[in-house]
Amino acid sequence: MELIHSLLNSLGHLSPITLFLSIILITAGKSTIGISSFLPPASLMLIFIFSACLPLYSPVFLWLASSCGALLGSIISYELGRSIYRFPRLKAWVKRYQTKINRVQQLLKNKTHYILFISRFLAVFRYLTPFSAGLLKLPTYTIYITSAISALIWSAMFVLIATGVLSIAL
Repeated sequence: MELIHSLLNSLGHLSPITLFLSIILITAGKSTIGISSFLPPASLMLIFIFSACLPLYSPVFLWLASSCGALLGSIISYELGRSIYRFPRLKAWVKRYQTKINRVQQLLKNKTHYILFISRFLAVFRYLTPFSAGLLKLPTYTIYITSAISALIWSAMFVLIATGVLSIAL
């Protein structure tokens, strides 16, 4: 319990810029292939951080930071998927997810925007779907726009849960 109190206290003493950038990096990491698996679940981290910061910071501030990070992570995953053809060594690294990538690519060919939007709310697919879209070389601007809309809604959901407007049953 002492650890939680010290974490909450340290979050309260961060400068707004440091907190903003930290939230961006955390949410970008949770949305990026290769980084996400090393971090705790996004839902737990974001709700904890938001709950600790809400007395001191505006919900809009927290929403904007997490939205920027989520979009950045999707863009990184998408661009990594597009660039894999230039770096043959990366192909061996991707074999770990190959069956999931094949399934996501089949879904993306039929319903690109719907699948990309929904994947934001599903843990592993949050980064595999933009990555797979990059592998398929789907149009950049539509991927970015769909990723931005889903990131805004995804982030709003966590802010609303942390503020108590939305509740979740465990």
